[in-house]
Formats: sequence, C-alpha cells, structure tokens
Amino acid sequence: MQGKLVIKLIVGMVVILAALIYLVSTIQSTGQYDTSVDKFMADTIAQARKARVGGVVKPGSIEVNLEEIQLNFLLAGLTASMPISYQGPVPDNFAEDREVLVEGKLDENGVFQASKVITKCESKYQAKVKEK
Repeated sequence: MQGKLVIKLIVGMVVILAALIYLVSTIQSTGQYDTSVDKFMADTIAQARKARVGGVVKPGSIEVNLEEIQLNFLLAGLTASMPISYQGPVPDNFAEDREVLVEGKLDENGVFQASKVITKCESKYQAKVKEK
C-alpha cells in the first residue's frame, strides 16, 4: 500500500514539474518587451529582441502601397521617433496623431519590422457624460 502511494506522489510531482517547465519555456519564447518609443530607442538590449512599442503616428509620415499591402510611417515618442514597416491589412482607425502599438523587431537597417499594428480607440476609454 505504501509503495503505491510513493509511486503516485512521484508521478504527480513529475507531471507538475513538466507542466511548469512547459509554462516557463512558453512565456520566455513569446514574452515581449513593452515600452515607449523613447525608452526603446535608448535601450540597445531591447532593440535586439522582439518588442511591443507604443507611440503616436507622426503627421505627414504615412506611406501606403496598396499593391503590396505595405504601410510605412514614423512612430513618435516625446523625444525620439523610429521608422515602422508593416505588411498586412491596415486597421480601420489608423491615422495621423493616433496612438498605436506595434509588435515586431528592429532590423539591421534601423527599421522596425512590425508583425502587428494595433490602434488605440480613444472613444472606448473616455467616460461618457450625460447631459441633463
């Protein structure tokens, strides 16, 4: 009886350990560094890995190539900006002076190759005021 209990405990601990190892490896491989444009441009370690960077679309910087479904623009922070290149469908509310998040990685030419562009919808986050 006691031998079966020991075997069950060992099997249970092995299953729990395997689950923890899987969880940690998944988090490390998909983990992203969330930051602002200014912090990202000042951090060479962050520039070497996948990142999620937030900023504002700089006015006059948007270039769209409809044939290649290519979007290029400058993402601005308070003091720095960086060129973004994104290939894919453009979000409906993407515009100049709009806050966006880009996910991707900086290439060897200093252009952030975005795999995803997410716009922030200000109207969703503002409190609605009722008039009396």
